[in-house]
Amino acid sequence: MSMQWLTMKSFQQSQQLLAAINTLSIHIKLRLARVKDQEREDEVEKSRSLLGDFLSELEAFVVALGDTGTRPVTGVDARTRQLARSFIQARRDLGHHRSLLFRNSLGQVREMLFSEDPKNQQALLDCLDDLRRLLETHIHTDARKILGEI
Repeated sequence: MSMQWLTMKSFQQSQQLLAAINTLSIHIKLRLARVKDQEREDEVEKSRSLLGDFLSELEAFVVALGDTGTRPVTGVDARTRQLARSFIQARRDLGHHRSLLFRNSLGQVREMLFSEDPKNQQALLDCLDDLRRLLETHIHTDARKILGEI
């Protein structure tokens, strides 16, 4: 596979994750405001599933890379490895990231995806916001590689 193809695949996956984050964030905000959001329940469940799978994969890569993000990892493309490294770096920079995404294990954040507790849902919104920022930075890099400097 060419690097260009892998970059385009990474860009597409990140866009799907952003869509899932937006869907789930809107749903949670509506529920916290006591507004029913039943029409999009299937879409919300798909978003939870997609994000849960992604967090599981990210957790495996983060563990494999180690605390410093320098261990070699096989079977992972360069863009996914870079995203995991960016996550590790963000975890060390807690001044910019205050959510539980970077303070707790990704498994705990994954569990919050399915929680009905309003306190957990508010914390999940903060986690999704930080994950969105991480992905947007990753997407920006992919877009520059795909489109070049315009």
